[in-house]
This record gives sequence, structure tokens and C-alpha cells, in this order.
Amino acid sequence: AWLEMAKLVQFHTDPAMVKTAVDLAMNDRASHGPTGGVLLVANDLKHAEKLIQLCSSAARGAFQVGGFDSLEAHNTASYGIIVVTKDKDRGYNSACRLGAMVTGAYAGNAASRHQIRGRLRRLGQKRSSVKFVTVVMEHSILSLLHTRHNAVDTMNISLEQLGQKFSSDVLHGISQQVESTEKTKRPRQDEEVDGKRKKRHKKRKD
Repeated sequence: AWLEMAKLVQFHTDPAMVKTAVDLAMNDRASHGPTGGVLLVANDLKHAEKLIQLCSSAARGAFQVGGFDSLEAHNTASYGIIVVTKDKDRGYNSACRLGAMVTGAYAGNAASRHQIRGRLRRLGQKRSSVKFVTVVMEHSILSLLHTRHNAVDTMNISLEQLGQKFSSDVLHGISQQVESTEKTKRPRQDEEVDGKRKKRHKKRKD
């Protein structure tokens, strides 16, 4: 039931993802030249094929839209949007020519989300900053999933920063305490945050 509901919500969120990706690609190419663009993350291969079709139509010939293989194509600069599945999070550096990443809220782990963002933060990235945008439907199960992702990602970042000052033994103790606290507080916190949302769709910058 959860999976079917998530698919339905994602289906109705795709148009907002496409609009966001096309707008960002247009702006990035206008600001950083014809090699710029957006990495658009899909849930799976079938979803990626759908997003490629929708983005190609929305771009109206301003640039090409392609899949993962387009990153290594001889004419890769002509692709303003590259659509990859969420599992394409390692092993390539060619996405550093892009200035933004757009994704939905998909089931997965924090390490994978961190790795795929790192595809844009590689050696060769000429921008001082890059944009990471998550598009979710408000008051939905995917909105709740995204809220939980943010809580986990924030905890991981905090532990990484603490690791520069404290020993691994201290960090292990902290992580155990945080994990125990999160298990008791998350349902209530998620409900409170979700209750404050008013817009159906909202762009989130990670």
C-alpha cells in the first residue's frame, strides 16, 4: 500500500520536477555558458525514461535531454538536462559541468544521497556554489519521507563535523544516544512539521 501510494504521489509531482529542472537548466546555461545544465534524478529506469520525454517536450528545442550515457557523449555539452536513476551515485566525474541537481523524495540511504550530490562537487566544477533542489508534494507520504531524510542527513553532517575534534569512541556514544532519541520523537516531530505546510508543491534546497 505504501509503495502504490508513493507511486501515485510521484506521478502527480513529476510535472513540478520537470518545470524546476528546465527552468534551472535555462538559467544555468544563460549564466555559465552552453555547457551548463541540470542533473535530474529519477527513482528507476522507467521513471527516468518518462522524465526524459517530459523534459524534452518542455525544453522546446532549447537544449537536448538525455540519460546517463549522454554524460560521456561526444556532444555532451548540448545536453542541458541529464536524467539519471538514484543508484547512479558513484564512479563518474563528468557531471561537474552541471550547476544544479533536482530530485524527488525516494527511498534510500543518506550515504547514497550524499554521493550523488558529490557528482557535481568534483574537481573541475567552476561554480562557487551549486544548487540542490528536492521537489515534493505537500501533505503527502513523500513529504514525510523527505522530512525524515533531512533529519538523518543533518545528524550525519553533525557527526562528521564532530569527528574532527573527538575520538571515535565518543562519537559512537553520541550516535547511540541520538538514534534512541530519534526513535521516540520522530513520529510527533514529523506530524508537527507536516501540519505547518500549506502549499501543494514546494521546492526544497538541500
